[in-house]
Amino acid sequence: MTDKGIPLGLSLGSMLLDHVIMCFIVLPPLIVLSLFFKSDKPFEIHPVETAAFYLMMLVYLNKDFVNARSIAKRILGLIIVDRATGEPASELKCLLRNLTIPIWPLEVLISLFSKNRRLGDIIANTRIEIADKESPKSILGEFKSKRLTSNTLWTLVIASAFMAGLWYLMDWIMGI
Repeated sequence: MTDKGIPLGLSLGSMLLDHVIMCFIVLPPLIVLSLFFKSDKPFEIHPVETAAFYLMMLVYLNKDFVNARSIAKRILGLIIVDRATGEPASELKCLLRNLTIPIWPLEVLISLFSKNRRLGDIIANTRIEIADKESPKSILGEFKSKRLTSNTLWTLVIASAFMAGLWYLMDWIMGI
């Protein structure tokens, strides 16, 4: 069991379903763009592919951006909650929680042995709680009515900086 009596299987199921859904959202545009903007040189990536990958990863990192619930969490009836306030986690807390996505397999492993939370929850001081199940389509209506706040902007700036740092790190590792 995890915090507040959430079964471990539900928490892991949410992680897996989130990952599968995000792959279905992120990969098709990347594949299409790579077919149209293929570089003539082997192992060279076209700048359009780089930009598309960057944008798709920003989407992935912010999958819980709308009311602390991703598509999978809506389907399974879960919500990310700030441990300090008990309120739905802010966009920034949801982003901080998702910064561990690049080490996703490690997150799954840690979740198997953690009594309460995954690594991202520890970093962001959040937890998962049971909520009403919703249609995945509900996220579209909520996204349209979402107001742009300073917290929203800072979340996007931090996510962009994180992605840029990861990109430069990977470029440096590949250049070795």
